[in-house]
Amino acid sequence: MATLPALPPDKDPALIASSSTAAAALLGSAALTGLAARGATSGGGPADALPPMAGAGAPVAPSSRYADTGVATWTAPDGTVHRFIGRRLVPQPEALATAGWERVHPGDRIDTLAARALGDPLSFWRLCDAAGVTDPAELEQSGRLARVPLPEGFGAAEADDG
Repeated sequence: MATLPALPPDKDPALIASSSTAAAALLGSAALTGLAARGATSGGGPADALPPMAGAGAPVAPSSRYADTGVATWTAPDGTVHRFIGRRLVPQPEALATAGWERVHPGDRIDTLAARALGDPLSFWRLCDAAGVTDPAELEQSGRLARVPLPEGFGAAEADDG
């Protein structure tokens, strides 16, 4: 396996996440524990430490956008059973509570933005859900304010009113 060159500290999503005050405020020590558990700071790739999904053999991290979708099966005409990750329904942006806003800096990528805002570079999809975009590149425009959502399940009306 080829070794990737080290990124400077200001561009390394794992290092950004490990020092994220936003992540510490939202998640406490769980932010750093989750990164370490996935191997993000140990030199291994994020998939190196992912647990297999129950009964499917496919790795799905607890923080994955597919973690709550479950496993679906399809039986082919020859009787072969195929297991796959179920369909994910994308939440409406207005249904997500806002935790804050993060300014996009020149040169930011979606993973570095997610690391800084959420403490997890792999959670970029939460920023996309909050903005109602399907192409993460739309959030990489320098100067843009990216909406940082609370995890799904916090009612937008409850969190935004208080």
